[in-house]
Amino acid sequence: MSADALLKWKSQILDYQQLVGESQPPQQTALFDLAPAYCDPDQIDPLQ
Repeated sequence: MSADALLKWKSQILDYQQLVGESQPPQQTALFDLAPAYCDPDQIDPLQ
């Protein structure tokens, strides 16, 4: 590999890494519609 080709390759890798570092990570979405929560699990008191 010539020195010029190596420098071009390294430059392309650097450009890609900077682009990936600046982009937002993908947001996970739900595959199915979830039913709304009818009760708050933190408010349940089984001794009451």
